[in-house]
Amino acid sequence: MRVSLHTRTGLVILLGLVLLITACAQVAPQPVATAQDLNLGCLMPFTGPAAEWGKLIRPQMDIYADLINEDGGIKVGDNVYKVKLFYVDDSYSPAPGAAGARKLIYDNNVKAILGYFSFGESAVAPVTNAEKVIFITRTGSGVVYDNVTNPYVVFGTPSSENALYQTLGALTAFPEIKTICSTGPAAAKMQAESAFGEVDQMLLEKFGLKSVRVYYPEGTTNFTPYIAQMAEQGVQFISSGGSSLEVALLAKQRYAAGYKWPITQTGTLTSVALFNQLCGSPEAAENIVSDRPAPWEFTKVKVSPAYLDMAQRIRDRFKQTYNQPLTYVGSFGWGINHMAQYFEAIKKAGTLDPDKVMSAFRGGTFDTFMGTYTLSGDEVYGGKIVFGYPCSMGIIKGNEEVHLGEFPMMDVNNWNKPWVK
Repeated sequence: MRVSLHTRTGLVILLGLVLLITACAQVAPQPVATAQDLNLGCLMPFTGPAAEWGKLIRPQMDIYADLINEDGGIKVGDNVYKVKLFYVDDSYSPAPGAAGARKLIYDNNVKAILGYFSFGESAVAPVTNAEKVIFITRTGSGVVYDNVTNPYVVFGTPSSENALYQTLGALTAFPEIKTICSTGPAAAKMQAESAFGEVDQMLLEKFGLKSVRVYYPEGTTNFTPYIAQMAEQGVQFISSGGSSLEVALLAKQRYAAGYKWPITQTGTLTSVALFNQLCGSPEAAENIVSDRPAPWEFTKVKVSPAYLDMAQRIRDRFKQTYNQPLTYVGSFGWGINHMAQYFEAIKKAGTLDPDKVMSAFRGGTFDTFMGTYTLSGDEVYGGKIVFGYPCSMGIIKGNEEVHLGEFPMMDVNNWNKPWVK
């Protein structure tokens, strides 16, 4: 049977359509990854002597999480995660901190606990380590660290080391100072004891600064006797590791005693207006210097464009949400920055597996809101698990706080040797 040209052409077209349909059927559309929940615990004080810090940090952490989720979440390996934050009040105390960690782990199934700045690390860490939950905390008073028993602890903020570097950053504005006093609750004394000798010698030889130390019992509100001790020793500058309330009372009482010594607090100023009120007057608050981790103000530490952009987005969203400018910047050194550190680590690891995430942390180089750091601490803490810090300071000028100076800490192993960069 002969087939006409017209018929043959139709058969060819039909065969081509069949082949095309078959090929399309074999290339099935790839499913879009469904975002999973990434549960993170936030353990910080919302009651007690440090409650103001917790209340100021929380809304900024929420905004950061919202912005990440609006951007599509976090890509980790082949998975995408949306951030869910769970908060527990630790009242700035060890026992509630340990109980709060259990609640976050067993009730909320969190993969990490971060934003922690209370002094109960030694009570919380056994709980988190037992369940392989990564705990991002700080160095300093209340920290009893063992690299073997605490394999899932990361020091996102080197609070202990900050005190020295922040003081040196502040002293750039007060070159006439020759005698400084370190003070704070008595619990901080033991933490610093081992470094006293070398630090004192370095400050004297390198910077011509004489060091004295005066500590007070927990809960002290009458600082008059300690101010008298400082005056007897010729103190001209105070570096305080106390809470905002303690620093304010110290400032108020030192002014009442006729002194205007500059005072630094390692924590971030909560509010100029509130601090002036706690001090009794703007005059008493004169020369108060605080940690000011505002990424957009750094002059010596370079922050990546991506984190500068996110910091600005957080500021814009805060103003839009609360109808006031974001003035408290401590979140960028604590809660928000701890979140960023964890996100960087899980992206590097490509998984949420805690052992692989900790491997990424140890010795890794990270961009953060506070700059770029290669983790260190192996000489001091037995493991490369400590981030550096810009040690940027602000000073009260009238009714606002402005940038004063920086003394960046690039390597925590050299925290008592600040001439080493």
